[in-house]
Amino acid sequence: MAVREESLNLMFADVFQDVTKRQTRPDVQVTFYPFAGLNHTIRIRNQRIYVRVSDVLREAPRHVHRSLAYILISRLYSKRTMAEHETTYREYAYQPQVLRASDLARRKHGYKQLSGSTGRTYDLNKVFNRINRRYFNSELHKPVLTWSARRSKRILGHHDAAHDTIVISRLLDQADVPEYLIEYVMYHEMLHIKHRPRLINGRRIFHTNTFRSDEQRFAQFDEAMKWLDTMSRRK
Repeated sequence: MAVREESLNLMFADVFQDVTKRQTRPDVQVTFYPFAGLNHTIRIRNQRIYVRVSDVLREAPRHVHRSLAYILISRLYSKRTMAEHETTYREYAYQPQVLRASDLARRKHGYKQLSGSTGRTYDLNKVFNRINRRYFNSELHKPVLTWSARRSKRILGHHDAAHDTIVISRLLDQADVPEYLIEYVMYHEMLHIKHRPRLINGRRIFHTNTFRSDEQRFAQFDEAMKWLDTMSRRK
């Protein structure tokens, strides 16, 4: 049975007292919100606590909501969350049906900014097709390919399964960036299509041992790693 928001207010207030050891019960307002995925927020304003819980968890059992309350309130006060609450939340959130609901929410409520696949120096479609022939026998499904809106240095590539998209940082679309580097970044993101994340010890693992083994099949893997290390040290 779905948990009512009114009962969540009391639950979060109880957890607040347990975490902070305060005698006064706070005023808490918990609402379900149509986030683009399994996201949650908590903040304090005018001595009132406002919590938004992803509506993907609307049907979650009470003990899962209680664990989420411990996680959010502990983070709010920079306290360590007990492992049992992290485990309880993950075991529910990473169930296949919940992950599917989360992906649907991302697809429905999320927005993917697309900048196109043709850059000034490199064409992502050509890079994808070349890597697909070389390493996947041209059998890998082609997602939407796009350059990032910004020249991100921290995230050079990203595979978004919910939007079926591979985004490559525009920082790599330069004549002084070797072709094998952008091929490696594309290859890495394509491996995320081949290797779906696995649930191991209550955690969603994207870079499994099998993934890492496949990654090192890239012909110029060592050279790519050296270039990435050089780029990370640039100001």
